[in-house]
Amino acid sequence: MNEKETRQLQPHRLSFELYAYDEQEVEEARMAIIAFIGLHARQGRAVTAKKVAQAVARWDQNPIVKNQIINYFK
Repeated sequence: MNEKETRQLQPHRLSFELYAYDEQEVEEARMAIIAFIGLHARQGRAVTAKKVAQAVARWDQNPIVKNQIINYFK
């Protein structure tokens, strides 16, 4: 048996600071992230810490994605 066969995904809490004007904005962001994870789970995809870390680290490597993200956060 290899390592992936013996290990199981488990939920873990993630905590970090996020810029916001108030706690309501933070709660809206939290709920949107939970909904995003749930949507993908219902469609059979796991939003894992490793995949999120890789996606965030690589966000600027695709010019189309990079431009969309920059434009969104302007």
